[in-house]
Parts: sequence; C-alpha cells; structure tokens
Amino acid sequence: MDMPRVLPAAASLLLAFAASAAGAGAAATVPDGYGIYDRARHVWDAQRYPDFLSYTIAVQVSERGVEKSRHYHVTFDVHNRAIDVNPVSDEELAAPPTPTGMVIHLQPKRQGHVLVDKKVGNPGDAVDYLGVPKLSPTYAFGLDTGASGDENAAQQDPNALVAEIRKEFNDPAPPQTAQNQPGGLKTIAVVSSRTRAYTIENAGTETIDGHDCWHLLLSPNHDPQRLRLRELWVDRQTGQTRQLLSAGNFTGSVAPWLVDFTEIAGAMYISSETAMTPVGVGDHRYEKASVAFETIAPAARPAHATNFFATKEAIMSEPGQDGGNQP
Repeated sequence: MDMPRVLPAAASLLLAFAASAAGAGAAATVPDGYGIYDRARHVWDAQRYPDFLSYTIAVQVSERGVEKSRHYHVTFDVHNRAIDVNPVSDEELAAPPTPTGMVIHLQPKRQGHVLVDKKVGNPGDAVDYLGVPKLSPTYAFGLDTGASGDENAAQQDPNALVAEIRKEFNDPAPPQTAQNQPGGLKTIAVVSSRTRAYTIENAGTETIDGHDCWHLLLSPNHDPQRLRLRELWVDRQTGQTRQLLSAGNFTGSVAPWLVDFTEIAGAMYISSETAMTPVGVGDHRYEKASVAFETIAPAARPAHATNFFATKEAIMSEPGQDGGNQP
C-alpha cells in the first residue's frame, strides 16, 4: 500500500518551524542598543591616561580647490583638563603670513532696515583656518559617565554592575515583598521612569579598521545641539568606541563630523575628525576640513605658553559637557 503523500509536507513544515526557532534564538542573541551604549560609556570611564600629554594637531582644509594645512604643538594636563597650545603654527613660523584681501558688505535698505547682507570680494587667507585648536585627544563626546570605581571588577561581578547601573540611572531595586501602608493598603509595585536623552537602534555589525563593531544609530529626544551623537561603532569584543558621527563640533557649524579613534599603550585616543560636508568659518568656506592628532606621547609638566594674544573667537575648543548625556 502506498503511503499518503503528506510526509514531505509535514517534514517541510517541521523544518520551517525549526528554522524559525533557530532564527528566533539567533535574534535573541543580538544585544540591545542601550546595553551596548551603556557598556561603551563604562569602558570610557575605565580609560587611564598619563598625567600629561604632548601632541601635534594637524589642521587640513581645502578652499576653492587649494589644499592648506597648519600644525600646532600642544601639551595637556589630563587631570585638570588644562590645554596649552602654541598659537603660532609651524607654517606661520616658516613663512609669516601677509594680510591680503578685502570683503565688501552690500546692504540694501528699505525704510532704514537692512534687507540683506551680501558679501563680495576675497577675504584673503585665514591665519588659523579653523581657529587656534585648543583640543584634547581624550575628549569623550559626552560618552563618559563620570562614575568612579574599577570597571573590570564591575564586569566580573554582575550584581555589582547591576547595582552600579541602578545607582547611575536613579532606579531603585524593586521591593522583595509587598509592604503594608497606613490605611491597610499594600504596595504591590514601584514604578520609576526617566526621559531618555537618545533613542538608540542597533543597526547590526560593521568592520572598522579590522575590528568587528556594533553600529548604533542615535536620535536625540531633546536638545539636539547639545546631544550631538548620531552614530556609534562599538567594538564587539572590548566595548571600545572605534568611530562615531557627531552633529556639529568645535567650529560651531552644523556639519556632521566623523571621528576615528586609535589605541596607544592600552588607552583610546582620537586620531582624526573629518567634516562630512563643507564647513563655513567666518568669511571662509572650506570644501573639506579635518583635524588629526599626531605624535601623542606622555610629557613632563607643561610650561604654559606665553607672549601671545588670541581672542575668544580665534579659539577652536570642544563644546562643554554639562551632564545629561544618558540615553
């Protein structure tokens, strides 16, 4: 007797179910974007740097198709976050600039009010293309939590890590049992809430400089000018930030900047920051702009730079961190 031809269909259904279950199991192993972000922040807190650093900041721009560069020498007091930069670049020392160029403002008016401010002419070369770079290669872009303690110990003890996260997020542990309240009422649950600074999505994995990384997409839920992170690439093995995309940076422009990191003597440093769109600084518009940190090394206590004058507008500094960088 021939068997009914239902076994192949049943087998196919069983295989499909098994594949679906396997896929669900694989999906369950993909970590949540918030957990990856939190791990990256704690890894930033675990970074240890020398007391003093010396390095060279290379500023590269392209203006009207002409490539230009400036190199500045910097010393940095890591603990006090005091940056001493020689405002005279190597290029200025080799060939002192001669001011040239002129910009004329055309301001048509109607009833005494300026309708438009039209700039014509050539402003000439800027002495410092993006400003005197008062920058640090250890800047964390709001990723550091400011927490103290041994990160390795927290990683080894899950309970300690949970307690640390609860403390950081002001999230009290749920009560073990219901408690009696005045009037005979019982507390059956405690609900706490907070507003996340970012909505975070895990977009999968990408390879950055040979490192397998989680790719996170971040959208600020408020204050986008201060909460500037838009994308993060976090090393799957170490939790170190290998690359990030920031909305705006030290120039005050709205251009997104791609930031790359490098590891030196076990610690992470910024290696370069590159504008992804043209950058306007004063009367100048640069089709390309980048900043690189070169020859980073431990240094003796820095001697403060003297005998120079730089206005506030001439300083290219990092945006201040005033908290509120939680996801």
